[in-house]
Amino acid sequence: MNDADIIRAEVNEPHINEAISIWEKGVLKEKDGSMSDAINYYRKAIKIHDGVEKVYRKKLHDEWILHKKLQALNLDQNSESNSIKGENEDEEAILEKELLPCWILAMLPNDILLRIVKHVVLTSGESWVNLSLSCQKFNELCFHNTFPYKVFKDYIYPKQRYDEQSMTLNGVDNLKVLEKELWGEDYISMIKTRPFIKFQGVYISVVNYLRYGTNAEGSSSLLNPVHMITYYRYFRFYEDGTVLRLLATDEPAHIVKHFDKDKKPKNSEICRWGLGFDDNFGKLTVTRSNSKYIFRETLTIKKQGNKIHQRLKWVSSNVENNEGEISECSLRNEKPFYFSRVKSFKPVL
Repeated sequence: MNDADIIRAEVNEPHINEAISIWEKGVLKEKDGSMSDAINYYRKAIKIHDGVEKVYRKKLHDEWILHKKLQALNLDQNSESNSIKGENEDEEAILEKELLPCWILAMLPNDILLRIVKHVVLTSGESWVNLSLSCQKFNELCFHNTFPYKVFKDYIYPKQRYDEQSMTLNGVDNLKVLEKELWGEDYISMIKTRPFIKFQGVYISVVNYLRYGTNAEGSSSLLNPVHMITYYRYFRFYEDGTVLRLLATDEPAHIVKHFDKDKKPKNSEICRWGLGFDDNFGKLTVTRSNSKYIFRETLTIKKQGNKIHQRLKWVSSNVENNEGEISECSLRNEKPFYFSRVKSFKPVL
């Protein structure tokens, strides 16, 4: 019996099933960024069965192989059914069936279809992509036509809040005139290169760092205990120039759905946000204040892989007192923010 067969036999044992179940909980915690909880789950699973990681990886591999086989089987069935149809129907009838779902769209003028596209673009980016995949006609109108990009540009950029001081220093009186000078009617290039804040979700930063403790009094151990600390930063931006800010140890699953300034969570703060003209319009400043201090957090809007304007990268964080003295805060442990869309956050049209 080889290793693979041994692992398959082990998976059916009750205590190993329990270990895998606990290990999977650890994987979910790790995805959420809660490394301390993840490690605790991993340790529990290993105590039940020391080879749980190997068994878990084999289980994933087998599930992936099964998925591929089902896909291949489905493709074979489709090709077989298509060949049967080819024997029983002539080419004209097949072509007619393939075109049938979109025949009504071919009858409608483009201006009506573009109104549909406009409504979908204003709903969400996912809806825009999904509509383009529905048929060839909508694909042409969604991504081979400048109209949807103009609609999105006219929707998202007027909602951006630019710092008045930055506008004055850069001699900018009218943003629309500046847009025309820089991009003309190349709306695609504008959207790809000009950063913007997103409103239909929450920006989340997951921070993990190690803190070294001290031994209990009287302990003879030569090793100091190590604690892994996990906390989260949350930003939710609003079109009126306010931003809901929260620093908490609670995971996103417990925060995001109810993260609203109208029902302000405990320990959260209402701040102001504004964009500057540095970093190609992508410099973001979040400001809050009290009777003694002004707090400023400066970040830049960056892309994440193929997702444009998806990430907020730290630049600086400082505190200014009533006398104008500025102190810089350490960013050693801080991590970038990543945008997470929340379906329950409806767009303001």
